Amino acid sequence: MASRLLSPRTGILLEKLQCQGQSNDCGAFTSATVLNALLGLNIIGDKLANEMETPVWRGLVYLVRKIPNSATLPWGMKDIFKIHGLKAHWHLFSSEDYLKQALTLDKILMPIIGSWKPISAHVMTLVAWDEEQGWGFANTQFQHHDIHWVDAQKFSKQWKAMARLLVEVDLD
Repeated sequence: MASRLLSPRTGILLEKLQCQGQSNDCGAFTSATVLNALLGLNIIGDKLANEMETPVWRGLVYLVRKIPNSATLPWGMKDIFKIHGLKAHWHLFSSEDYLKQALTLDKILMPIIGSWKPISAHVMTLVAWDEEQGWGFANTQFQHHDIHWVDAQKFSKQWKAMARLLVEVDLD
């Protein structure tokens, strides 16, 4: 396998990357970044976060997409992508092999990492993998528009803690 893999959307995802500041709105800011990159929109992350805090009816289901002033739920991200015409899903127990295989395809991969002590979670858009630097992300926690590298072992531990939860947009 190659020593470095890049998403075909790396450039535009980094260009459209928004910083969430001190908020806990990584899911909304990541969703806004992806929507703006893929669809040429100008969605502002904090406005999307506010919108997502309002539950919505989806058929017979009252869907809570985001806990106010806190976590964005994976099905909330899926719902926002679906509203904008994108095919999205989320699932548990994905694998690093899958991330490497899917990274260069026409997919947007957003693993959710975190820990239980202290409890925290964070979602970022995966844009690269490198044998030496680890996993590369468009990370809404930072002001810069560069790849944010996370050591492979650290990523593996943090992703495993969140049951290898993955939100994915399929552009095929």
